[in-house]
Amino acid sequence: MTAVDTPAGLTARRLAEVRMRLAHRAVGTELALARSVAPGDALPAGAARAEIYRGEESAARRAIEIVGPIVTRASSWAGLHAALARHGIAYAAKGAGGVIVVDGIAVKASTCRAASRTRLETRLGPFQPGPEPVDARPRAEHPKKTAAASPPRPAPGIDPDVFALARQAEAAASTARSAYDAAYPMLNFAPLLKAAVAGPAPRAAPSARSLAQRAGKPSPRLVPVRRPTHDGSNLAGLLGRYHAAMRADRYRVVAERPRPRGDIDHDADPGRDRDRLVQLTPRPMAEVAAAWAALERAGGTGSAVHLTPISAGHHHVVLSGLRRAQVVDLQASGFTPAMVLHRSDGYHEVVLTTPNHGRPYEQAALAEASEDLRLGLGVARSPYGLRIDDPDHPDTAAPGADGRTRRVYAQVLTATGALCEKLGRRIAHWIGLFARRFGLGPGSRLGRGLGPAATEPDGAQPHGDAPVYWAHRADLLARWQGRWPDPSRVDALIARRLCGTGHGEDAVAALITACAPMVPRIGRHVWSGYGRRAAAHAFRGDPDDSCWALDRSSPEMWRELERVVREREQTARKDRQPEQPMPPPVPDLPEIAPMAPSRQKIRVGTTGKGKGANKRDDDWWD
Repeated sequence: MTAVDTPAGLTARRLAEVRMRLAHRAVGTELALARSVAPGDALPAGAARAEIYRGEESAARRAIEIVGPIVTRASSWAGLHAALARHGIAYAAKGAGGVIVVDGIAVKASTCRAASRTRLETRLGPFQPGPEPVDARPRAEHPKKTAAASPPRPAPGIDPDVFALARQAEAAASTARSAYDAAYPMLNFAPLLKAAVAGPAPRAAPSARSLAQRAGKPSPRLVPVRRPTHDGSNLAGLLGRYHAAMRADRYRVVAERPRPRGDIDHDADPGRDRDRLVQLTPRPMAEVAAAWAALERAGGTGSAVHLTPISAGHHHVVLSGLRRAQVVDLQASGFTPAMVLHRSDGYHEVVLTTPNHGRPYEQAALAEASEDLRLGLGVARSPYGLRIDDPDHPDTAAPGADGRTRRVYAQVLTATGALCEKLGRRIAHWIGLFARRFGLGPGSRLGRGLGPAATEPDGAQPHGDAPVYWAHRADLLARWQGRWPDPSRVDALIARRLCGTGHGEDAVAALITACAPMVPRIGRHVWSGYGRRAAAHAFRGDPDDSCWALDRSSPEMWRELERVVREREQTARKDRQPEQPMPPPVPDLPEIAPMAPSRQKIRVGTTGKGKGANKRDDDWWD
């Protein structure tokens, strides 16, 4: 046995492998800076979990939303205590820190960053207690409320009916537990022995999520904490000019930083020389301006900064990397840019803005119109939107007074904020093409084939509810916002609609199995299994699946649509059904006199079709 195979040698080798893996992780994480730079506070994990599963508003949320603005405006400890007392909240010292008592629950003061004792003492001086003593006993996991606690309030992301059910279930579970503890109290110290004598302990109350699923209500969702609103009137500088030109509701900011030289072969793959490192989730421009300094520090020197406008009432098309001649041609062809930026490398950034009317197929038409525009100009789509920095500017390399390299942004050539009418006409043109191709409303036959002969394969009889399937498909695609969906996703949404209108799972699977093969799609399926999977996804899938958010209509609209379709089909069936002819009346025949026998001689093998029919020379006539 060698020294490497001994137990000590094996242990040393395994420890070396673990150290190497940990070292590799450390090296990998050194390059990854913050993925999101967001000013403000967030709910702790425990409070967020409690709001989702219990449905109650957490004390941490009230500490952030109510205490934060009060602390920011306070100028003295006495004024702070008085302002908090008007909301039934108290601030007390606890060791070297502080606690905020909300509804009888003590939470750490640092939950709201501005309310930490260190920051307040830096600004207001040494801590001064309030006029009334506070019983501040913070509990780590399950805080108990004091006698002065107010009744619980529903969390912002829960349905009021579900919250009422959760409160009733919690009260029933508490009553059952108290009755169980009152029976054989001498055995409470031994739960297993008591379970053998008095039976198992009652179960805890179900979570708000379970109650929502049973009641058919939307599941509780975590709502971000409310922040002070900004009207944007204090914006100045470049960000103010950007906002005045684009007038977007929100902006997403992404900063890319180049990778180290030894990380990738730039000659072999020159397109992968940047990393997406820092981003600001979409937010109003006032909040973007508040976090801009932190974004610049996190991105560092050499990072590329991109700005993407997002609006509910407007469409924004960003054309990145245009030459001066392309910008001139774009304006000469009738397009009116809302903003044009110029970088020192000769490239321009252009933003086109047009109103969003919310018409059917509008998002799909916007995608087609912007793609045609980029193909006509010969430019690629920017993955992160408008590039606003100017890394090639000569002043960028000059360090500032603090020793850091000064960032220079692109020069604003045009910032009129004008609406582009030609882009709106292009979008309307594509909407018309989609409407003529696929139809509008439940009467259209979206994707149903080339004609009546192609509706059912092999001459099979159509499914009885086939008009309902095609009506739901037409309604979904007419309301679709975005790029054209995959047919399987549309079938899943149809199955969900049929589930919501009272159809059984087997009936939904049979309907999709019968109608789905007539929809043009890529690839083949075993249709019976396809229909069962679509029905199972609708009946037994996750109610929080993001796929369901693509259909924004209500179950009442689904039921009304099916009612209209069935009435129309009944009327059409009556029109197609031919009327049964009435039997002709039997006439009153007159009396017929007996006929004398005919004197005509008819030979065998001949027919008597009339006078002269099949007459031959050897026929005898009397």
